[in-house]
Amino acid sequence: MRNVIDGAFIAMLEARDLQIKHPMNGLFGGARRVKAYGSSAEFADYREYHAGDDLRRIDWNLYARFEKLFLKRFTDERQLHHRIYIDASASMDWGEPNKADTALKLAAALGYLAVQAMDRVTFYAIHDSAAEDISRTVVGREAFYSAAKQLNAVKFYGDSDFGRAVGSQENPGRGDGISVILSDFFTDSDWKGAVDYLRYHNRDVHLIQVLSRDEIAPGYSGKVRMLDAEAPDEEDDRTYRTEITRSSMKAYEEAFRWHRNELRMFCTSRGAGFFTVCSDERVEKMLFEQAAKGGMIT
Repeated sequence: MRNVIDGAFIAMLEARDLQIKHPMNGLFGGARRVKAYGSSAEFADYREYHAGDDLRRIDWNLYARFEKLFLKRFTDERQLHHRIYIDASASMDWGEPNKADTALKLAAALGYLAVQAMDRVTFYAIHDSAAEDISRTVVGREAFYSAAKQLNAVKFYGDSDFGRAVGSQENPGRGDGISVILSDFFTDSDWKGAVDYLRYHNRDVHLIQVLSRDEIAPGYSGKVRMLDAEAPDEEDDRTYRTEITRSSMKAYEEAFRWHRNELRMFCTSRGAGFFTVCSDERVEKMLFEQAAKGGMIT
């Protein structure tokens, strides 16, 4: 039985927060300070009075000193809405430890950081060309604990098409939070289109590549039968026999580096974050080293 959170898991997140890189919109009443002025209790600065301004915000002490009217301005606090997309294809349900478990734990950690900061969060499972809402919008810790149970029940099967799944969403949010895609990115689907669609909507985008140790540094040799986890059966054309030699391992390593560099360079060109985690690493390392270094967590 999968269990994405426990008491120790929650405790390690208490002093952390999501890092918001870009100015954001959002609902009033949250805890995020944005680059706008509103009616919170925290003073920001002054500006000169103009006809029609709220007289209650005039600083009369400054008037006594300068014989000129100035208005107090206060920070505006908003509630953001973060969206987390989980690749729920069959290729994720593989590895030791299992990549799917790692992706769900990371999704849960990011979701908890969101509700801890009084933000909202929605989790999606990507199946084929659909982004399936796992738990509806989560607000508050009690709702988060309920959503965690639903994360435990996510099934991983078939293929996933990020471009169509994310691009078909009528409301992916506009400038009001972070969008995270968790996947191994071993796909022919248009993941670049998904990133572009989210950036077009002024989302703060991060891609997290979740891999197993055998995918990063395979230790196979000799004659093997290669099975595609997303193939419908073993008779599929993607299943074949081969012999793994030193030259074929070198070719794999070069292809792997090229693929990861392509992910990184594309994300950099779009102002999106990217980093890779290995399923045999501790979640604390993934969050407090890779995610912090990638500008995602403070």
